[in-house]
Order: sequence, then C-alpha cells, then structure tokens
Amino acid sequence: MKPNIAGPLTGPTARRGRLLGAVLALLLAAIVGTAAAQGNLVTAQATFPNGLKGEVQVAPANGIVGSQAVLSGKGFDAGTTLDIVWGTFAGQWKLEHVDGEYTGNFLGRSFDTGERSLGTATVGADGGFSVPFTVPEGFGGNHDIYVREAGDNVNKAGYRVDMNASMTPDSGPVGTNITVHVTGIDDINNIVGWYALTYDNAITGFMTAMTTHGSADIVIPAAGRVGKHLIELRNAPFDAPYLALQSSPYGYLPEPQFTFTVTDGDPVLPAPIGDQDPKAVAGTEPTASGPQIWTDPASAGVFTAGHVYGKGFAPDTKVDLAYSAMSGSRVTMEGYSSTTVPVDSVTTDATGSFTLPFQVPDALGGEHRLQAQVGGEVVATTHFTIDSIGLPLDPAQGPFGTHIDLHVKGLGWTQTTNIFAVVIDNVYLGYGCGFSTNGDVVIPITASWAPGWHFIDLYPSFYRNKDYSAVDEQPFLYRQAVLTWRDHPHQMHLRYAFYVTDDGTVASSRSVN
Repeated sequence: MKPNIAGPLTGPTARRGRLLGAVLALLLAAIVGTAAAQGNLVTAQATFPNGLKGEVQVAPANGIVGSQAVLSGKGFDAGTTLDIVWGTFAGQWKLEHVDGEYTGNFLGRSFDTGERSLGTATVGADGGFSVPFTVPEGFGGNHDIYVREAGDNVNKAGYRVDMNASMTPDSGPVGTNITVHVTGIDDINNIVGWYALTYDNAITGFMTAMTTHGSADIVIPAAGRVGKHLIELRNAPFDAPYLALQSSPYGYLPEPQFTFTVTDGDPVLPAPIGDQDPKAVAGTEPTASGPQIWTDPASAGVFTAGHVYGKGFAPDTKVDLAYSAMSGSRVTMEGYSSTTVPVDSVTTDATGSFTLPFQVPDALGGEHRLQAQVGGEVVATTHFTIDSIGLPLDPAQGPFGTHIDLHVKGLGWTQTTNIFAVVIDNVYLGYGCGFSTNGDVVIPITASWAPGWHFIDLYPSFYRNKDYSAVDEQPFLYRQAVLTWRDHPHQMHLRYAFYVTDDGTVASSRSVN
C-alpha cells in the first residue's frame, strides 16, 4: 500500500503538529543548552589539533574502581611513543562570595576537569599497541581516555566507572557502627549518581561525594530488634528513591543490598555528647605590620573560653571590639539584615598590644568578622567561627511517651549552616533551623519506641538554593539528611542514645548522654 501523501496539513492536526514541533524544539534547546553549559567540563581536553589517527578501543567498556581493563589501538606509526591519559574531575559546593565574604547563599555544584597518566605505549611494527591499566579512584560515570603523540591528542576512547559498595561488619549488638563504603559515585550526572540509603525499607538519608572525589563512607548505628535488617542504596535523584528503576532508561544502575544481623549483647553507645563537639582550632598571630587582631581559638563551639589578641596599636589606646552577625528570618516578610554586636573595650599597653579574655558567644554559628575600632574607625579585622554543639538529652531515659528535648546551639544563618536533619533508629524524621532563634534550637520528641536503646543522629542538610528556580533541581538535596557529613560545607554530626524503660526499669549499661 502506498502512503497517503497529501498537501500541507491544516486544522487541528496542523496545530497539534506545530505544538509538538515547538515542544521538541524547546527540549532540544534545553539539551543543547545543558551540553553547552557542561561543555568545558566534558570536552575541554577533547581537542585534536592534527585530526584523528588510528583506532582505539577499551575492553571491557565499564567496571568498578580498582578493576582491570586494556586500552588497545591500531593504525598508528610504528615506533611512536604514545602517552595514555585518563580524564578526571574535581567537584566542589558553590558558596557565593562577594569581596571575599560568604553571602550565605548556596549556588549548587561545580566541577573542573583534570587528568592523570595511565602510562605510555610504544607502537609495534604492526601499528598497534596495548596498555593494561587499573581503573583509578575518582568520580564514577563516563571518562575519556586520551591517546597523545608529542603532547597532542590523536584519539580517545570512553570508559564508564560503575558505582560499587561494601559493608562492614555484618553483625553486632545495637549501636554497632555499620560502615557502607562506596566508590565510583557519579555526582556529575544529575540522575545517575544520586542515592539514598534505606534501612529496613525506610529512608535514612542521602549520600554525596563532591569533595571526596567520588568515594564516600556512610556510618550508621545498628538499630532495631535482634535479627536481620536490610540496608540498601537506592537511586534517588528526585528527593526519594525511584522504585521502578529496572523498567526505566537507567535500569543498568546498581542498587546494592546488604544484610546486617543485630545480635544480643551490651549496646555500643556513642561518646558523651560533649566529647563529640568539634575540636577547637588554634588561632594564628598575623605577621603584617600596623594594627592587627586575632583570636585563639579561631574556631570553637559555643561557650569555649579563649582570648582576643591585638598588636600594632598606639600605646595606651582604647580599642572597641565588635563582631558581625545577622538577625531576622528567611520565612517572614521582615526578612533579615546584618548587624554588629559589641564585645568589649580594652586599652592597649605601652607596646600597643592587648590580651582580652573571650568566651565564644551563645549566638549564630558560622564565620563572623571581628573588628577593632579606635575613635569610631575600624582599624583592624579578623574572622572567627562559632561551631554547632549539642547539649545532653533531657531526659536521657524514660518510658514510652516520655517528652524529650533535643537541644542544639551555634546553628548558623546561611543556607548550609542554619539547618540540621534528625534521624531516629536510621529513619529520617524531619529537620530544624536556627536562624530566627539566634542559633539556639530545641526540638521536642516523644519517645514512641519499644523498651531498649534507641539512637538519634543529627546530620547536616541544605536549606535551599539562592535561585528559586533551582530549588527543584536534580538532584534534590534540600532539607534531607546528608549522611556523608564530612562532604558537606557544614561538617556537623552528633549521635545520642535514649533508653526506653519498661515498667520503671532503668538503663543498666554505660551512662547515657
């Protein structure tokens, strides 16, 4: 049967055709725009000044970090020495800075390209070569392997690094630290590389590896009844695991499963909460001339004792000290603004120096600018950081229905420090913010668990993106528990243990926190 070839389409059919064409054009423009935006990332190294030479292939075409592969080629000039180069990436969280100051705005992610040598090859008399290599540790996903002659690219092959995970140990009493080690995480791809960890089919939180080069360690406590528990990594770029992955275009992605067995025995309890607080970072005396100030420590939790030091001032001069802060809220019409908080005044000695005892204030966490004024003029500045700390649970044990206060101080005002997520027995509960309360947050929780030990973990999160249109971007990380907390700009993690009593019994093991 011959096709029915008619004249130009008219009426509803034509309108539908034009609409479909417009939609396809928009999709194509979006794809091209994305490719263009990522062009410097993906193809910066893929220039071939003298054109392509020979043919290359890699076998197998994909594998995990540490696996073996072979790059081979033919059609090259005999006796030529070739450099084999693996294309790499480096990632970072984008935090907006203006004039060297962090504005508090989170802008998402950015990546830079790099490379590492896989060795050299000498082309044989038949014009071929073969180079075995070990897949380097780094981001997962697609990587270019370049063949270079005299410094110029002459060909390339592609290799896909797949995600891989392992778990240790596989058994232990409640509270045992379970470590899930993951390699080959593809944080560059908005869909492929974003996973949630689930515990007994409940969401615990999400993993990232932006600053840890595609590898991550997730450490969770063994929780729940004695017996077997299921731990899974599930693809989750849209704020929750996509359960029909096998029937999607990404059905090839791995979703590792592990079984952990909770055994009888004494619980493994976390350290007292005060011992989990960030360690103070010592300050450094500046070497520049003129009036200078610095703090020691330069970074510490609320209430930590320290000193403010000054030098290079005129002798016997009054110096007024104050630090910058923010006040307000992101969720009210009044908004927020910067403010200056007086600290104290001090008079320099005969050498123009001073030492002032200083306690880290009970205030918004994060970086603050400390300024010294003489006669109302700012003559010296420095920066100090207030770290988030947890206070002991109140109470730390009780029967079903007990009201528990979870108390944190030193939360910040920025989109990466004003928020933390709460996970109980490896199940995500929700989040809290501390901007409007000057960094001081109390979260009420009601004990609803069976008698025994239960674990409350606090993890960092991202509040939102500066660009509201990017709030729904993939991957969706906002107001979720980031389990890989060392990869987060706000490296906060605290673990509590609560004991649910039965008929008035009390905890008989180590003290609770």
